[in-house]
Amino acid sequence: MSRVYFKGARGALVVYDIAEESTLEGALSWKFDLDCKVVTDSGRPIPSVLLANKCDQDKACSKEPCLMDKLCTEKGFAGWFKVSAKENVNVDEAVNFLVKHILLCEESPPKEGWSGNITLKQTPEKKPFKCC
Repeated sequence: MSRVYFKGARGALVVYDIAEESTLEGALSWKFDLDCKVVTDSGRPIPSVLLANKCDQDKACSKEPCLMDKLCTEKGFAGWFKVSAKENVNVDEAVNFLVKHILLCEESPPKEGWSGNITLKQTPEKKPFKCC
């Protein structure tokens, strides 16, 4: 993948299809490519989270959680989540987890009084339009 695709990235969600175990290999290949091409200002790989998508499907098979924890440690993922993009299962939790890791990697110290909580707005605020 071209470096331009990753330009400016501060974190990544790497997704595979839990119902198609072979897609995990592709996700791990993306992670390797990501780590080779994108680093933080301090030179470390950017935070990434592995998502096992389609956990809502009956035929979804998954690895044991302890094996997934070990895989994430070996491959440099901050963590992993079983998610369903279709049913919105664990998506917010996974994104919040990634954002917290991105903020921890920023070189500037956290602002005084920062609690570690992050609030994401569902829709952007609409500003009144004024003409002339």
